[in-house]
Amino acid sequence: MLDQKKVGPNLKDVRLKLRKEWIPVWLKDPQAFRPGTKMPTFWYLSGEKNGVVPSDRQDSERNAIAAYLWQSAFEGQVPTQPGGDAGHGKELFETRGCMACHSIGEGDDKVGGEFAANLTRVGEKENYDYVVRWVHNPRERWAPYCPKEKRDLTPDDYKKHGKEFVFDVEHSTCPNDGAELQIQNMTVMPNFRLADQDSRDIATYLMSLSSGASYPDASFMDDPNLKEPGRALIKQYGCAGCHEIRGFEEEQRIGKELTTEGATPLERLDFALMTQKAELGIDPYDENKKPKEWYDHKGFFEHKITDPGIYDMGKEKDPAEHLRMPKPYLKPEWKTALTTFLLGSVGTEGANVPTSLFYTPENEQKDIQDGWWVIKKYNCMGCHNVQVGQRSILSGLPQYMEGGALGREQLPPGLLTEGARVDPEWLLNFLSDPSLSDTGEKGRSPNPHAQPNGAKENLRGNTRGGGNNNGAAAGQGVAQNSTGGGGVPMGALKPQPGENRNGVRTYLKVRMPTFNFSPNERRTLVRFFMAVSAQQEPYIKQELEPLSDDERELARSLFTSQAAPCLKCHMIGDPGHDLTATAPNFLQAGQRLKPDWTVRWMLDPQRIMPGTAMPSGLFKRDGERWVFASDLPGNQAAERYEGDHAQLLMRYLLTLTPEEQARAARSVRTGAPSGSPPSPVAAHQGLKTPATISYVKPRRIQNARAGTMVVVRSRRQQVSAWRSPDRRRRVRGRSLGIASLSGRGTRDFSP
Repeated sequence: MLDQKKVGPNLKDVRLKLRKEWIPVWLKDPQAFRPGTKMPTFWYLSGEKNGVVPSDRQDSERNAIAAYLWQSAFEGQVPTQPGGDAGHGKELFETRGCMACHSIGEGDDKVGGEFAANLTRVGEKENYDYVVRWVHNPRERWAPYCPKEKRDLTPDDYKKHGKEFVFDVEHSTCPNDGAELQIQNMTVMPNFRLADQDSRDIATYLMSLSSGASYPDASFMDDPNLKEPGRALIKQYGCAGCHEIRGFEEEQRIGKELTTEGATPLERLDFALMTQKAELGIDPYDENKKPKEWYDHKGFFEHKITDPGIYDMGKEKDPAEHLRMPKPYLKPEWKTALTTFLLGSVGTEGANVPTSLFYTPENEQKDIQDGWWVIKKYNCMGCHNVQVGQRSILSGLPQYMEGGALGREQLPPGLLTEGARVDPEWLLNFLSDPSLSDTGEKGRSPNPHAQPNGAKENLRGNTRGGGNNNGAAAGQGVAQNSTGGGGVPMGALKPQPGENRNGVRTYLKVRMPTFNFSPNERRTLVRFFMAVSAQQEPYIKQELEPLSDDERELARSLFTSQAAPCLKCHMIGDPGHDLTATAPNFLQAGQRLKPDWTVRWMLDPQRIMPGTAMPSGLFKRDGERWVFASDLPGNQAAERYEGDHAQLLMRYLLTLTPEEQARAARSVRTGAPSGSPPSPVAAHQGLKTPATISYVKPRRIQNARAGTMVVVRSRRQQVSAWRSPDRRRRVRGRSLGIASLSGRGTRDFSP
């Protein structure tokens, strides 16, 4: 049931959330209150002109619907919250990632994403205490819903079975009959794992954006005689298609199936009394307009989308028989896109081409198609670049522009090569808990080759034990002044797993939130990233050979070299240093990164991710191996080592321990060879680097194609990389030569 999401909010919460008088105002004309909202207009504001529905009848219908929603909603009181700091709330709203989906301001002053609601006028309609609770965890329900009993459960349902009123992903079955419960709000808004006071600060900021408005009296909403008419109208208009409403939880959508709408014979499209005007090309709203015939599929769809009630004009019909499609907000280009989509929705039966020419994705292509549905569903592209040429919403905000308050280095990572970059098992668990609070990965001491703790799932759905990430908070109540388990007040703010932390890039102010993906959604996303990067499945983790003492010493000298200032950008677990860090801690790399991708990244990061701050030119070609591009004066280990330096550094990074990291950090040199020009990144850090390193322009790797540049060795088949003191080579095995590392292709290397 975690897959199920609604377009609109849960209307069982209206008494907890909204000002009573605001509801009829919103129902009448949503666009007047919030221009651009997804909520369509159900009543014709010019009804008298078109002769469709008299204005007084429209008013009575809205009143009845408002009354039903109010009377059927949860009763109770959200616990009172202390006020917050609006200034700090504004900072959090602009830096945590809220604006990837939400916008602030109106008209030309509007800034932010359009995926979710504009929040400028929240203070005119909502209860502050509820806003705090929602910001803290939008998935938190007031009470669980049991599909088998078709009702919301109460504390008494749990009490009679000797159970506490606790419902979350670990307590998701009905105490009465064992049925699976709906234990979360069906919203796509994620949990940002905010501290209690941060939630109050953001809510205070949102409430400060507008002053209290006055609305007409709405005492009629308490009239019990309006409840049943309201129920009938909600069913007629199909409100439950977008909202969760008490009494309509199992209601289906009322719209017709449109999969093959474009193949509908023209004579079956009901132009009604508009048929003659369509044939003559007369505009029904402006007869002086130049005639243009629209008696075809395109004309029917365009006019229906523009004015859904147009084909009722001139008819005398019972109100219950009127066309029920509401009028949505659509930009002109959206209308064109929808019309084009409908014209192309013909199915195999209505097509003029052989069935064999239809696009029927299989295997990796099917994984990509399924993944796009999830990415669009949760607006992943609001924060991340997922495809070539696409810019995230955050990247276009002023604070992330060059010279902005945050700058480009504070943007979330691009995901163009995510499938080639990370271990799919790690990614599967990360999507479950992006804070890594349940996996032991706190950036300090993970076992480099151990799998994360917690839920272990493979990509095809088999679970191998482990715990779950908490979803809706436990101990919610239905009745006012009641308490949940452990004496927790009903609806009180609950502890947040992974509060105020990012699991990987802890230096970012923006949060990778907890989406509470279903197991199926997590697997779909992982398979998507694997398929986009042309990675083979199943992924077999490469076994890394342990470093010898000499290899570790050489790798440490490479790692801490002034020419490769790894520790100047990457986090090392030191609070003082990490305040200015702009790259992840290497202690997580062993579980997270794929060895072959790590090597390719070190060789030419600009080719994989153009514009990255990670410098190119750290290594140069020496026959069939890569060696460190800069000299290491006096380093005898470097002179004796004949192996691949990039491979060596990869093994060092992916087996790094906290003790070794601390030792390396202590040995960092602060100087550089004189005469070395500063790079943009190093200059910012007060460093100098050799001129052979390029931080801006990608450096073409000589004599190597994408994905074919690393000498692969294993524990059993290996060439000794060390020269003996008399310069003779000691061979313990044989070379495997140059091998392709990309699996099935090179899309993972060149995004």
